[in-house]
Amino acid sequence: MITSGKKRTGRSEEKNRRFVLYISISLILLIFGPALLGGLGSWLGARFSEAVFSGTNSPVEDKLRNDIMQLMLENSILREEAVKADQYRTLLGITRTDNRDAVPARILYRSEGLVSGTMVIDQGRRDGILENSVCISSEGLVGVVSSVGEATSEILPITNPSVNVSCVTWPSGAYGILQSTSSGELNLVHVDLTSEVEPGDQVLTSRYGGVFPDGLLAGRVTGIATGEAGLALRFSVVSAVDFQGTGEVLILLPDISHGIDTQ
Repeated sequence: MITSGKKRTGRSEEKNRRFVLYISISLILLIFGPALLGGLGSWLGARFSEAVFSGTNSPVEDKLRNDIMQLMLENSILREEAVKADQYRTLLGITRTDNRDAVPARILYRSEGLVSGTMVIDQGRRDGILENSVCISSEGLVGVVSSVGEATSEILPITNPSVNVSCVTWPSGAYGILQSTSSGELNLVHVDLTSEVEPGDQVLTSRYGGVFPDGLLAGRVTGIATGEAGLALRFSVVSAVDFQGTGEVLILLPDISHGIDTQ
């Protein structure tokens, strides 16, 4: 009985020692682990930098080092191009382009505000841009190309009063003309009195416009616009596009058999 009790005591003491050892190791790793890993990472980074960027007396090693640096640069460029390709795939996916050619572009700057001014893009005549080309973003309809230079072009946004767009509401199916006021507010005008348009309806380009591909999202109806009574309804519309935040656009080259409805 005494021997059995001593054995149990010995096992208990060994368990306690193991427990203390585990706790000690855990505390050491918790306190010093990040520093050790950081030091190891720094050491590996230094060895890599030394191997890649430091010169040697061997022409073969120097050539391999230069090749590695060139591949790293090319890889960085390819990653950037992949990001741009994803953005432009998104732009192409929002509309049926009717087999039109499309040119990606970047907005360089905006002139004279968003109502009476234009947006200047980094693509021009040498890139195939033509006047009356349709400009879209990933959000929807932006505007139309009003003038083309050799390397840049100007876009008239749909918030410009000189741009009129034939549109249809969805799902209510009412036709009208989307136009802007002098203050940049969009309205869908000349809508039939019997139409049952509701706030939240989408405003899409229609097939009757001739210039814009069918089905481009231009905005959403916010309500019946106040104003003078008449033989047609007029609805206020909020644009689908954030003009201030838009930087990348896609230019859909026009069907040369049609022109744009501007005034």
